[in-house]
Amino acid sequence: MTKLNYEIPKHGEFNELRKDLYWTQFELPFRLNHVNLYFLNTKNGWILIDSGLRSDHSIEMWEKILNGPLKSEKIHSLLITHYHPDHIGMAGWLQKKLNVPAFTSSKELEVAKKLLVMPDEDYSIMFDNIFQRSGIPKEQKQEMLGATRLYKNKVFNLPDFKIISEGFEIESNEGMWKVRTDVGHSPEHISLTDKKRSLYLAGDFLLPRISPNVSDNFFDPFDDRLGGYLNYLNDIKTINSEVEVFPCHDWPFKDGDSRAVELINHHNQRLDILKNELLKKNITVYDSLSLIFDRKIGNEQMHFAIGEARSHLINLVKTGYAKKISDSNKVEWFSLNN
Repeated sequence: MTKLNYEIPKHGEFNELRKDLYWTQFELPFRLNHVNLYFLNTKNGWILIDSGLRSDHSIEMWEKILNGPLKSEKIHSLLITHYHPDHIGMAGWLQKKLNVPAFTSSKELEVAKKLLVMPDEDYSIMFDNIFQRSGIPKEQKQEMLGATRLYKNKVFNLPDFKIISEGFEIESNEGMWKVRTDVGHSPEHISLTDKKRSLYLAGDFLLPRISPNVSDNFFDPFDDRLGGYLNYLNDIKTINSEVEVFPCHDWPFKDGDSRAVELINHHNQRLDILKNELLKKNITVYDSLSLIFDRKIGNEQMHFAIGEARSHLINLVKTGYAKKISDSNKVEWFSLNN
């Protein structure tokens, strides 16, 4: 993986990557403290790619951009790569302000709608069940429930979305971009490739410094999200090493093929660790945390860690290596599938 020599934009700056492709960064109040947003210029106006987290900072940054570099410019539409709050959070605010169409994929919209309309009590019950099946100690579970953020607190009411799917094409002033959709970090994540110019807007699926969180599916606990992500990586590892990759976190880079191989190895190493442990004893999701993470997990990050650990164990079940049973307390135990 080779970092490309593009100047990282300060929050709300509008930096050129190509004549028809620009980017900015907004801050995030999390451990991952920023998100990259992209802008495509077309003959019909600008397409805004992702919107940032619902926050006073995001409103301030959008006002800065819309009243600055995009003042008097025509805005064509808004495209949301996936349902996570740092990407979809400001979408409704932007559509109301700009009166433009918004686009995303079907499954991303489905999950966003479910989480946004879910009553607070049901949201708490959902996470209580997730933590209970993980085997987390009772006292820690109560602390965790207090640290779990409500989705609706970070997302404005959704815009009226139009659905796009794999193969959809967007013509910008300098090129042609094709949509691909993938499973892993989210259920139908959108990324964009300009094959002729060797440019790839990778969203959250191919990051230069970290692996995106690959958690199990809230609404389908037997969905093999990790298997989907590994399928994506095995495809991406065949791209040309000179393709310039523009991710939604950290910095642009090339050698995306070798980065995909690194991420495949990373997840396979975790799977091997879990396989070796299962040779010795049955384990819970909570047991697996200390095996696959090399740092202490705080309450704010625990639900991501539990989801990630479970996605690896579910992959072992789906591939036939392990089996899963629930005990009388509804705690899941994983064992060898003899």
